[in-house]
Amino acid sequence: MEREIFFRMRNIDKDYRMGGETVHVLKNISLSVDEGEYLSVLGPSGSGKTTLMNIIGCLDTPTAGGYILRGRAVEEMDETELAALRNREIGFVFQNSQLLPRLSARKNVELPMIYAGVPPRERKKRAEQMLERVGLADRMDHLPSQLSGEQPETDSGRRSGHHRT
Repeated sequence: MEREIFFRMRNIDKDYRMGGETVHVLKNISLSVDEGEYLSVLGPSGSGKTTLMNIIGCLDTPTAGGYILRGRAVEEMDETELAALRNREIGFVFQNSQLLPRLSARKNVELPMIYAGVPPRERKKRAEQMLERVGLADRMDHLPSQLSGEQPETDSGRRSGHHRT
């Protein structure tokens, strides 16, 4: 069964003007991600990870190249369409915690669904499913400050291999 393409980027460049200089942050990036796939962006500091993620998340626009998301050219979308897309289609797991410190993990995951008008019972169900998918089923009611650290040892005495920071 062939998967549907979630997004495709072709020949993406991103330049910034700093003083009298042009800084080339992204050069000729091409990337395709299918529906249901996960994407990790890794690289050294200053390599353009945040810039790429901001473009993927429709928070910034490329200087050149094409970005098709759900079959539509992103550069043709207006601000209202982009805001709706960010609310319903794009999710990030940030390296540094971007969670509200006084809300549980579940409540933090539910928060965008409140703005999207998802009913409370459905929000809770979907939030729990999402947290299970990322290995946080046992920490749904923990505050963000309680989420960091390694998984406990398994019965065999080995670590589970998951590490949350």
